[in-house]
Amino acid sequence: MAGPSPSTATGGGHGGTVAGGQASHGPSNPAYYAMFAARQKVSEQAMRYYAAGICGLIAVFVLFHWTRLLVVKLERSKKPLGIFGRPFVATSRLTRNLLVRKVPGFSSAGHAILVIVYLALNLMAMFIHVETNSLSNFAARFGWMALVNLAFLVFLALKNTPLAFLTAYSYERLNCLHQIVGYTMFTQMVLHGAMYTAFFNSQGRLLTKYAEPGEIAAIVAGFAFLSVVFAAVILRRFWYELFYVTHITCWIVGIVATGFHQPEFTKPAYILTLLAASMWVADRIIRMSRVLYNSVNNEATLYPLPNGGTKVVLKKVPARAEPGKHCFIWLPAIRKLETHPFTIHHGSPVEFTVKAQNGFTRDLHNYAVANPGVSVKASVDGPYGTFPDPMEFDKIVLIAGGGGATFTFGLAVNVLERMTEETHKNIVFIWAVQKHENLSWFKEQLDLLRTHAHSTKVNVTLYVTRSPTSTSDLPSDGQNPLLQSRSSSSDNEVASPPRSPIDTDTEKNEPRIPAPTHRRPLGDRDPEKEMHEAIEIHVEHQSSRSSGKDIVTSASAHRFQHPIKEGRPDAASLIRDAVNSTPANQRVLVAACGPHGLMRVVRDTTARLIQGDGPGVELHCEQFGW
Repeated sequence: MAGPSPSTATGGGHGGTVAGGQASHGPSNPAYYAMFAARQKVSEQAMRYYAAGICGLIAVFVLFHWTRLLVVKLERSKKPLGIFGRPFVATSRLTRNLLVRKVPGFSSAGHAILVIVYLALNLMAMFIHVETNSLSNFAARFGWMALVNLAFLVFLALKNTPLAFLTAYSYERLNCLHQIVGYTMFTQMVLHGAMYTAFFNSQGRLLTKYAEPGEIAAIVAGFAFLSVVFAAVILRRFWYELFYVTHITCWIVGIVATGFHQPEFTKPAYILTLLAASMWVADRIIRMSRVLYNSVNNEATLYPLPNGGTKVVLKKVPARAEPGKHCFIWLPAIRKLETHPFTIHHGSPVEFTVKAQNGFTRDLHNYAVANPGVSVKASVDGPYGTFPDPMEFDKIVLIAGGGGATFTFGLAVNVLERMTEETHKNIVFIWAVQKHENLSWFKEQLDLLRTHAHSTKVNVTLYVTRSPTSTSDLPSDGQNPLLQSRSSSSDNEVASPPRSPIDTDTEKNEPRIPAPTHRRPLGDRDPEKEMHEAIEIHVEHQSSRSSGKDIVTSASAHRFQHPIKEGRPDAASLIRDAVNSTPANQRVLVAACGPHGLMRVVRDTTARLIQGDGPGVELHCEQFGW
């Protein structure tokens, strides 16, 4: 990728001219070797500058993370902040206010700044100290940049990344930068090849040069990485499983071909290629080892749920598993050579809820419908994921659209189960769905929010965006199916999970432990997120309490005290009301999961509420997609 070596190049392949502008033909010319050595020395120095810049960028993230932890400690301290503490906290809040704001084309202002800095570092390293007397000098520099970015690209894709501890950013939150680096690396690779092609063509040696084994390997690598990009941009939108196979296969072909392009073991280009490959292989070995270890005496029980859902219950609990993190599930009865990521929404036993879309999730649901309650061989790789500890906050505002509720339910139930008599926390829970049937997946969780000893500290409001078209859409008694407890249950008995459309005796063995439904959206089109219901949240500042219509029957409201409103919630007003009603000496966590419209409203509204003299406000968005 960094250009042919002097031992294989002929003519001016690495500069084309020497001092005085006279063409240097043949590697036997001492001036040619001196020119090549000087250019490589300058390129290596530029790469050191670039690597230092990337390390500095990572160091800023590390510093920001640990500074935030210090601010949290100061905010929770009962001692006065003092003359230095108050400006420190205020500055930190102002910085967060600016960074979390939504910027067009980016998930946040912080994301935009990160991308701009990264691209600026690339531009600097691409053109610093480059001799302009030959096109091949630029070609060689672009090749070096492509190699360095290749190693950085693999580092960002590692599932077992050290950045999860150093910065609290796990691999799925780094994926946006992984994509930017991938596009940048591919662009540099294309420029590298195009400029060398133009250079050799101008010397009339194009066919001769590209017949050499090293250059043939470069062509193979180029087309392999082109296929990787094509799969990421096109295939991933329509057929995730084909995208994944193409992505990984072409990546392996590309990295091997790159190694043959520069086969000298002692050369920096070969070392960079070997480093990238080694990181990827080591990560795969760790993941495969987990799958093998967790497969011993392990199995999963499958339960079909209404409206295309499937619940997966694991027999064994993986180490460090907790609601909110996600695992890659291996179910050989469905797919022998595939693992798919889903979020844990119950810790013991470990449970997952899967929305059927296409491919694996559709096959999984069909298998569960055909064999309700069946136990199959299973294993997991994980858990992965990072999120704030809700117990560090005095008020938790949870907002979800559609399937994003699996994340917010998990946070709510997690807090309730960890609260004691001395704990004073409040939970504001808002959930919008398209249909009443979607609510039945979380009957256990809504029942628990109502019956828990600390349920008085939870304010639950549900929204249904599509009105029933007929009375047949609701049960015959007029009550929502989600909000009905079993008449045979005692007050202290945990309500049963949602019943399958196929009511068989095998479902009697279904676990009855309330599930903290901590869910990261995942799906077939996106390996990191489950598919969500297509719900758009109001951006206009329209009070849901005045516009929403209460569609709960009096008996249901009396029994469950969970109001269900018709229409879309005014997320901005709900967040403002919750934060503005919080004392300045307390902390608020605003956590949301849902469509892009919801994320945009939550980010912008929360950013404006982060004030130096107000309550401490923390924002966490579980975004659908990469």
